[in-house]
Amino acid sequence: MEFILTASQIERAFSPLFPGQPPHVQQVFAGNINTIIQVAVNGRSYGLRVRVHEQAYRYEPNLIKEAFVLWLMKHATTGPRDKEAAVAFEHLTAAGRGIVTEHSDELPVVRYYDWSRAYLPHPYCIYEWVEGAPLWETPHQHVYALAGQTLVRIHHIQFSAFYADFLALGVHPVSWPERYRTALDKERVAAQAHLPRTFVDALGALVIPSSMSTPPCLVHNDFAPGNIIVRDGTIAAVIDWDNAVIDVPHLDFVKMKYWTAKNTTGELAHDPALFGAFVDGYGPTGRDMIGSPLFVLYEVLWLLRVFNFERAKEKQGLARAPGYPAAASYERRLAQILRKGS
Repeated sequence: MEFILTASQIERAFSPLFPGQPPHVQQVFAGNINTIIQVAVNGRSYGLRVRVHEQAYRYEPNLIKEAFVLWLMKHATTGPRDKEAAVAFEHLTAAGRGIVTEHSDELPVVRYYDWSRAYLPHPYCIYEWVEGAPLWETPHQHVYALAGQTLVRIHHIQFSAFYADFLALGVHPVSWPERYRTALDKERVAAQAHLPRTFVDALGALVIPSSMSTPPCLVHNDFAPGNIIVRDGTIAAVIDWDNAVIDVPHLDFVKMKYWTAKNTTGELAHDPALFGAFVDGYGPTGRDMIGSPLFVLYEVLWLLRVFNFERAKEKQGLARAPGYPAAASYERRLAQILRKGS
């Protein structure tokens, strides 16, 4: 991908932290949504994550979620505090940018966030560079078990109600069936031109429970091996919180199931042993969750969503990110689930 930021833009992005100290670009990584630029400044290495492809981003259009997640992590031990969180979130949203002084073991050390567009035309954040390798490059069961333990700590942050997004927290609660049905209908409409009519009808006939006993919690919603950094046999950080939502914990197991590790051809695929280690690392409730009808509903939603994402890229003539399966593979897996449920 073309490098879209000039040296002067990068210097402006870092100016709140290091005024007058020009950063030096070391590496550039282009993803589906973000471009990540590793730079050296003031004798240390930092990551500059810029949401370049905003048109493809499905969540709150401006927010840098790490700022909000760090607040939640700090207050995690006191139980659901939806109203208090709403006040804090309102202040963060109004500020639009800020230097970060609080940190969490589950996140990289974030130093600055900015969606004001005063320095760059896109939302961005700056964090201390995390040395290590993605989980998919360390296919060892004990490390996958540690990833499961890390996810438990994220899900420890619970809420009193479900919400459509972070901006609705403490203000506009929604029922879980309403939240799920809205998400499913959106994806079903987007997919109906590309899927067989029998698929579309089966999706419309899915049985969705009228109530939910599982409490809503913080869900990373992109908890996959590419976003889990391993260093010296431990989990160094979980990165890329752009997709974070308030939902049920089952959602964070789906990507790990289908994108557990890279296979012999270098493509992400399910690995039963590694996925099992991850689930067991989460604890006894992990097995209960992946064996539940609720997990199947989230498999369907996710497969449909990623199918639509890849089909949209194909239509635009954009190449798939290296290692990720094509849209047809998600259609096949969706067909298998729908056949079982019929």
